[in-house]
Parts: sequence; C-alpha cells; structure tokens
Amino acid sequence: MDIQTETYKMLEFDKVKEKLSNFAKFAQSKNLCLNLLPENNIVKIKQLLSFTSESKFMLDTAGEIPIEFIADINKIKANSAVSYLSEEELVEIAKTLKSSRLLKNFIIQNSQKDSNLYIKSENLYSDKKLEDKIFSTFDENLNIKQTATPELKRLYTSLNDNEGNLKNSVSNLLNNAEFTKYLQDNIYTQRDDRVVFQVIASDKNKVPGLIHDVSASAKTFYIEPQELVPLNNKIREIKAKIRQECIKILVELSSSVKEIFTQLSSNEKIMAEIDFYFAKARYAIKLNSTEPEIDENTKQIYIEKMQHPLLLANSTNVIANDFSIGDNYNCVVITGSNTGGKTVTLKTIGLFIIMAKCGMFLPCTYAKLYPFKDVFADIGDNQSIAESLSTFSSHMKNIISILNKSNSESFILLDEICAGTDPVEGALLAKAILEKLSELGVTGVVTTHYGELKALEYQYSYFKNASVEFDTETLKPTYKLLIGLPGLSNAISIASNLGLDKSIVEKVKSVLISQKDPSIEVVERLQQTHQELSKNLEEAKMIKQDSLVIKQEYEQNLNKIKQDKKKTIKNIKTKFDNEILEAKAEIKEILEELRKEKSEKLARRAYSRLGKLDQKFRQSIENTSDKVTFEKINWDNIKIGDNLMLKNLFQKVTVISLPDKNKRLFVDLGSMKMKVKIDELTYLDENYKEPVKNSIPGVTFKKFELKKYNISQTLDLRGYRVEEALDEVENYLDTASLANLSPVFIIHGHGTGALKQAVREYLNNSPYVSTYRPGNESEGGDGVCVVDIK
Repeated sequence: MDIQTETYKMLEFDKVKEKLSNFAKFAQSKNLCLNLLPENNIVKIKQLLSFTSESKFMLDTAGEIPIEFIADINKIKANSAVSYLSEEELVEIAKTLKSSRLLKNFIIQNSQKDSNLYIKSENLYSDKKLEDKIFSTFDENLNIKQTATPELKRLYTSLNDNEGNLKNSVSNLLNNAEFTKYLQDNIYTQRDDRVVFQVIASDKNKVPGLIHDVSASAKTFYIEPQELVPLNNKIREIKAKIRQECIKILVELSSSVKEIFTQLSSNEKIMAEIDFYFAKARYAIKLNSTEPEIDENTKQIYIEKMQHPLLLANSTNVIANDFSIGDNYNCVVITGSNTGGKTVTLKTIGLFIIMAKCGMFLPCTYAKLYPFKDVFADIGDNQSIAESLSTFSSHMKNIISILNKSNSESFILLDEICAGTDPVEGALLAKAILEKLSELGVTGVVTTHYGELKALEYQYSYFKNASVEFDTETLKPTYKLLIGLPGLSNAISIASNLGLDKSIVEKVKSVLISQKDPSIEVVERLQQTHQELSKNLEEAKMIKQDSLVIKQEYEQNLNKIKQDKKKTIKNIKTKFDNEILEAKAEIKEILEELRKEKSEKLARRAYSRLGKLDQKFRQSIENTSDKVTFEKINWDNIKIGDNLMLKNLFQKVTVISLPDKNKRLFVDLGSMKMKVKIDELTYLDENYKEPVKNSIPGVTFKKFELKKYNISQTLDLRGYRVEEALDEVENYLDTASLANLSPVFIIHGHGTGALKQAVREYLNNSPYVSTYRPGNESEGGDGVCVVDIK
C-alpha cells in the first residue's frame, strides 16, 4: 500500500465516504461515493464544488429531485443478447425513462441555463411514447394486461367463453347421478391443466374418456370425460396462442429498447452523477457545512470553527476550532496532553483538504484553502507484526516515504513525530526531519511531546507553536486549539485525574518542583492567562447575547406600541369623520345666519360658536391622547400690548386691557375684540405658528368681513375625474351659498355616465342643495343638473 492510500486510511477518509454514500439513493450513485478520490485540477475542483452548491440551493428552494429508479442497463443489455427482455426488466426501463424525463424537467425549471446541473441535465434522453407504451402494457403485478393488443384481448375473450362452457359442462356432469355414482368424490380436479374426475378403479371402464393419472394405491383413476376433451383442447390451444402473443409483445418492446441502449446507458451515468452531487449536498445540510473557498494563488489555509465530520455524526457537542497556516509560518508544532485532541485536530485538517478537493462542503463556518497536490500523513499506532516492525520502525518507514515524495505542493501531517525511541535521540531526529521539510518548502502540522521542538519557532520563521488547552482548575482538556502558545504534557495532572495513588502523585510533584525548568513555569502562566482571557471573552459574548435579546424584546414592544397607536388613530379618525359631518351641518347653519343678518354682532356670535365647536374637538383629542398642560400666567408682569394665547383655540391674542374685578379682560383676536376670562389665557409658546386658516374641511375663512362674491352661475366638470369633480362641486356650492346665488348649472355631460351618477348622488346628500333637476332642452338636457341652493 503506497503512502497516499495509507494516508486516506489513516485520516479515515473511507469512513467519510461511507457516511456520504448513505445520502445517495441508488446503487450507482452510492458506488460513486465509495470510489470518490480528490481532484488535483483546480478547474475540476471548482466545478465539483459548484455542483454541490447548486444541488444544495435546489434542495433548499425546490426540494428533492424526482428520481424514482435507475436500472442497471449493462445487466439488462447482457440479458437481451440471448433472449427478449422480461416483464420486470421492461418495466425497469420505463421507470428509468420516467425518472430521466422528470429529472430533466425539474432541473431545467429550477436552475439557470448556464448552471452545471442545467447543462448536465440537457443530455438526459427521454422517450415518453415508449415509456407510456411499456407502462400501459403491464399491470401493477408486472403481468401483461389482457387488453395490451386487440389480438390478445380477442384471445382472452375466447378463453373466457370456453372456460365458461367447460364450467357449465362440469356442472352438468356433477348434477348427473348416473355419472357421479362412479366417482370417488363428488368433485373435480386438474391434471396437466385439464379438468379430470376421481373415478373408482373398478368403474374406470364405465366412464369413457382419457386417463391422466392413477393414485398411489391404484384405487382411484383420474379421468377426463369424453365430452370435456374438445373443450379442454380448445382452452389449451387458446392459452398457447395467448403465450405466443405475449412473447410477440415482449419481443417488440425489447426491440424498441435495444435501439436506445446507448441513450439509456448515458441516462444511467448522468442520473447517478446528479444523485451523487445531491448526496454531497444532503450530507452538507446534515453537518451544517459551508462551501470552502479555493485559492490557488496563495499556499494558505484559514478555517473558522472547524469540526470533525465523523464526530458530528455521533454528537452535536463537538468542539469547534480555528486554524490557519501559510501566512507567516508553514509548519504548526502542536504540543500538549495526550488526551487533549491533537490527533483529532490533525485528522480534521487533513480531511478538510481532501474533502474540498472532492467537491464536498466542510463542517465549519468559513474555509479558505489552497488545493495542495498531495496530502501525506503518519498517524496512529503503525506497528506491523507481519513485517516484524516496531511502532517506531513503522512510523519511520512512513516518514521516509513522505520525505522522498514531498515538495512545495505537499501538505504533511505527522502525529507524535519520532516517538517510541530514546527521548534524546528522538528529539534530535525529529528536529532534523522538520528542518529538512522546511528546506523542501513543505506545509504541514506536527504533534509532539518533545519540548526541544518548541524552540524551533524562535529559530525559524517557518515554524509556529500551538497547543491544545488544558484547564488547570478542572484538570481536564478543553480540546481547544491555541495557535501561538506552546503546551505542556500535564502528565501528572492527567494521571491524578485518572485515579493514580495520591502519594505517588505528590512525590512526583515535589521532585518536579525542585527540577522545574523556568520556561515551563512561563508557559503555565501563559496558559492560565489565556484561560482567564477566554473566560472573560465568553462572559462578554453572553452579555452581548443578553443585550441582543433585550434589544429584540424592546423592538418587538416598540413595534407593538406603534401598531396599537395606528389602530387607535384609525379608530379616532373614524369617530372624528362622523363628528365632522355633524360639524359641517352646524357650520352650514351658521353661514345661513350670516347671510340673512349681516351684522358684526352676529359674526362675533358665529365665531364664538365655531370656537366652542373647535374646543369640543380638542377636548375629544385630549381624551384620546396625552393632555396638554399650560403654564399659569403671572398677571403682575403683564401689560397692555403683550401677546398671549387663547387656550381653547391655540390662537394668538393681544392684550388691550388689564383684568377687571371679575377677572376678565379684552383681547384683540385679529379682526375682532372679545372679552375673556384670565384662565382662558396662557403664555404664547415661542414656537407658536399661525394656524392654518383653512382648518375646517369644505369651508374657507379669511376675515370676518361681509363682501359680495362674483362667481359664474355655471360649473363645467367635463374632462374631470370623479374625485376631482366632486371636490370642485363642493367648493363651488359653498361659494355659491355665501353669494346667495341660485339656481346654478352643473355641466357633467354624458360620457360613460359615471360622472353624472356621482354628481347626482353627491347632490342628494349635500347640505347646500334644496332641490335639483336635469336641465331642460334649452338648458343642456340630461348632461346638466340645475341646482337650487338653500
């Protein structure tokens, strides 16, 4: 076994392929999984990854591919060389054609024309006519249907008729006492597919017919009565013709299939490949894997939160590690305790490179990889009894093979390099081997217990120390990889944790303290500091997570408040819309009074009524929202000419007299003077803006002055849309009412009739309108409304 094949075995790549094959649906695609090998061509690698990516996207968006069956075409082809195809084989062909057709349509409908899957599926062959013909020929039990051909249908009809005649003849015989007295039992049976009766041996000559069999005791003869012979012969003849017709059908269908064996073989290959790509995608989804980024320009590896794929299959609590190499260093030397997970880390890195080159996604959050041409490994206990080699010898044999085959395009993984021999010699040998690998420009990861190898980082930029974290408080490994920090074996702590006698542990500790290398203490302190920083980081992450939860709850509550507010405003608007209709009617009444009695006294009274109406609205608003608070006025500081604000109208006023003994005063409200109570006033807000004059819908107030309105007696709405037209009608009628103009003529025309109908519905409900009618012939006819204003 060469070192490359041995590497795949050491890394347990065969187990990964076996897991992958469990996600394939058919034997052909399972074989592709089990025989999977990494690619070295960068274009091919990226294409394989694209296939997996497209398959995963399709699974996420469109669901599973509709492949029901893939026939073994080579096997069927071999059978067809000596005879026609069986019913089962023909149905398998039809199922394969159906799967091919459905798969092609599915992929074309759910992918882009330039995608790999689309291009691959375009080569799938389909023959709906042959597919339907095969399916229509056989029933669910794979028997040829009696109606498969007109001739077969005729034969089965004839068979049924003759079998019916035979049944009637048999019934007549069994009802004939002269016949049944010679029978052993009053029943019939079959011999050679012919109806016979059990006749008593002594009476065999009394029943004319054909003897087909004799019982073992020779007491019973099985005789076919003479009157049944022609019927049985006819039935046998028809059955023979049916068999011939069925063979003819099978031969014809087989001939059609033989013509497309090349296309069927191609279909089998393409469908197996597509299911193989989808198996990778299904496996990726199962492991929550991500697509690796392949960088052929820089010999670097950068992985975030990597997890061993085989460990994930058995547990969800797998430690995730970050790993990087190739930037400022090319060989990572991992030191630490035996139970810390160094070997798992080594295998994970090796598997990631191989899996990526096979077009597989990786169980990590992010990966950027250089596609090293070769991955060589020496991992585990390689003692060879067959070759009489010790563990050290077996490892050394592998390392020699790796050194001979490695170059700058190689990635090596050496577990416990040069272990199993004298520690001094082993350390020197390991150092020399690593220095040789650095000369060759090889990239790799090495695990060791030799403390001397930790110094390589400070001698060569090629090397970088790393360790697997060991919790000094719990005396257990955390399985976290720490790049940049060397590790300790922690042998005493592990032995104690495993149950070694305390007296032995204490004795070893006392000796170690007296002989302790100062550098070891430095490493221990670095590990403790790192553990503290890690714990602080975890706490910070938890606090951040809690903050995000609180923020999310706050945003949810805020959104709920906003929704409730919108709902409340909608309810208020509905209520106010109804009240506005009432207000319009009251305003109309006020305007009527103004037209009839044009006096300043009445105008002030009307303005007062409007103020009360406005106050009513504001009180309604205050009852449904936060109430406005006003600052109390200090009247000792108020003088004539100061500006204050009228609370109920939010209107600026000017003081023209000081409060009297009844706490009343005169104020100037624009065009009129009015007397108010002091508690109706407050300080004018410095941000006060003049109120919008046109605050009441449908009514425009400028100044309370009496003037004559000059308006046309005609309103032309032709060319307006319905909504615009109704706005014009409302404004026009309002102005016409103020000007005492009546009647007025509203021209809406004929058109589609929609505008005419809308205008007349509006006039029916308008408070301005006394009566209205269509115009007469001289006034414009039905295209005009003549309106009398109240």
